[in-house]
Amino acid sequence: MMAKYEDNHFDLAIVDPPYGLQGGLQDISSKYREKADRRVSNGKYDRLSGGGKLKNRILNKDKCVWDSFQPTPEYFDLLARVSSNRVIFGGNYFKLPPTRGIICWDKYQPWENFSQFELAWTSFDSPARIFRKDNKAKGKIHPTQKPVQL
Repeated sequence: MMAKYEDNHFDLAIVDPPYGLQGGLQDISSKYREKADRRVSNGKYDRLSGGGKLKNRILNKDKCVWDSFQPTPEYFDLLARVSSNRVIFGGNYFKLPPTRGIICWDKYQPWENFSQFELAWTSFDSPARIFRKDNKAKGKIHPTQKPVQL
């Protein structure tokens, strides 16, 4: 869809792409496993593998196929072309250009086997920021949902 937009069509893109952390699951279809196992490298962006680090979490036993593979480098290239600025949650899982404008979201996570914070890569040339807010949102509909204030 992004290919149909002209350069810098959007002032800001806020995205939370799949990190590929469930890539090591054995109980997902071979179609998803094949995508999870691929390695993409073209010099500008590169896929980093989570290797199924989350598969044995006590509180995360669902068959998670939406996080089985990362977007291709072309996704990030298109995103950069169509948006003047970007916020990419989980930026630490992707090879992205260096930035000063990292956002650290302190989630006040009560479970030790879940990430205590989340990093977001930004295209902004500004000092790194810490945002502190739990994610006990009423009506939460997705496991990676972010607080609106964030």
